[in-house]
Amino acid sequence: IEVEGVEAGIRVDLGDKDSIDAAFTQIPASVDCFFGVAGVMGAAFPFLKTVKINLLSNKYMAEQLLPQRMGEGGAISFIASAIASGWQKQGNLKYFKDVVDADGWDAALEALQAGGMDQLSPLLAYPYSKMAMCYLISKLQSLYGPKHVRVNGVCPGATRSAFGSESADVYQVNASTDDAEFMAFAGYSGRIAAPEEMSYPLLYLNSKYASYISGAIVFADYGINAEVEAGLRPNYIGGTLEEILRQGNG
Repeated sequence: IEVEGVEAGIRVDLGDKDSIDAAFTQIPASVDCFFGVAGVMGAAFPFLKTVKINLLSNKYMAEQLLPQRMGEGGAISFIASAIASGWQKQGNLKYFKDVVDADGWDAALEALQAGGMDQLSPLLAYPYSKMAMCYLISKLQSLYGPKHVRVNGVCPGATRSAFGSESADVYQVNASTDDAEFMAFAGYSGRIAAPEEMSYPLLYLNSKYASYISGAIVFADYGINAEVEAGLRPNYIGGTLEEILRQGNG
């Protein structure tokens, strides 16, 4: 399939380090901008598979493969999720900090397994990996800042897509504008976002118009996270990972 402006498409399994390495042998030696937007909801996969795709692949590419390809003026944008709201709370952070801090793919896997996280319910893999992505974005500042390469992230809210429908299925709400529980994820907008409305902030953050912005984690959820941070409403998963695990839902 030919797409205007696209030089080539490379098939890669983001859950497989060797597949990522092979893909990077086919891309240019110099990269101006990188968009880390791939991901899976996780209900159909074991916890570990989802975390590999959503988190470890981005961590590996950002820490091991991209630094030598990116120079001054470059920019990286990742997609996380509005479900990561409250990621910096200790009741969340303590479950993924050691994984993100680990040096390399294998060490990160070992940290996951040492903490028993790989045995958790697949339903927790998505919020876990997206919260961890927010911490990764923060941690990457010290790696890329001295190179004058900016790293930011976008946390999409409810978006009209096949992925959004799967999310609704996983969290047992009816993906319909007639369903009040589902529409609660739309905030005050009263509508579900179009997919391109999540691409706009990604493009902005990687453009010259955001030349002095790095470390930003933009919640594109029409104000829901602002209320969560202010203590005006519960977060998307109803508490911290610690609280959920204590209740036996993990």
